[in-house]
Amino acid sequence: MASVGSLREHLVEELNDLLNAEQQLIEALPKMAERATSRDLREAFRSHLAETRQHEKRAAQALKKLGEKASGKTCEAMKGLLEEGQELMDGADAGALRDAMMITAAQKVEHYEIATYGTVRTYATLLGERGVATLLEQTLKQEKAADKKLTTIAKGSVNRQAAQEWKEQTTMAEEAPGMLQKG
Repeated sequence: MASVGSLREHLVEELNDLLNAEQQLIEALPKMAERATSRDLREAFRSHLAETRQHEKRAAQALKKLGEKASGKTCEAMKGLLEEGQELMDGADAGALRDAMMITAAQKVEHYEIATYGTVRTYATLLGERGVATLLEQTLKQEKAADKKLTTIAKGSVNRQAAQEWKEQTTMAEEAPGMLQKG
């Protein structure tokens, strides 16, 4: 990694990182929506896809306002988070457990984005780039709302259903040896 000489350079690097992160998410969200069992979760992913397209445009706009061009750099953090999410999705059958695991992965992504958008918004403000800060604040609000929506879905139904699935499996496993002895 090249040496960074100023906060402005760091801001530009982070914006390029976010631009690519949003591009990666645009590819991942339809797959997540398709694999979600819960209607609410599927709709949340689809809704966030539309917002993510706006986030990509805002990140590009922020770079343009700064007189900078997109670097094409890969956001390794998002790449890793999405790979981990894919492993979680592949690690469970369709149902509430997989939905709960997908919410886990999605909230990790949201928290990464919240942290990064909050930081770059602060940098833009400190550097007197109000227009850039305003764009970033809009995205930050949407990321926080998406995280809150995922929490609501998890608490409202998915986690409870996943726990119920586990209890049913545990009960069946405990009863199975007794059934074999009776036969």
